Amino acid sequence: MDTQHNIIKLYKMNIHEKRVNSLNGYCWDIFNEYGGYDYNDEMLYQLQGLRDSIAECEDDAVKFGDKAWEGMVEEAETTYTWFKHIEKIRELQEDIPTSLYC
Repeated sequence: MDTQHNIIKLYKMNIHEKRVNSLNGYCWDIFNEYGGYDYNDEMLYQLQGLRDSIAECEDDAVKFGDKAWEGMVEEAETTYTWFKHIEKIRELQEDIPTSLYC
């Protein structure tokens, strides 16, 4: 029974870890598409912070298991939401209609 419990915990941790890595990848995709303009530096700061948090989580996972990754999912989701807002802003900036009066 103990082995089965450990397998379930490992599987659960892998789900959280995969979610974090997916969200990180989505953030990088948005940066690669929309970086280089007004929000470039802020986007890089967010990506570096997320990278550092993931590295710390990998270390913590050795001690705390899936609890470390569960907390990291929320942090990665918040960062991804921030990137989605930047994506919307950039799309609006690119599609702004021509002004008639200057």
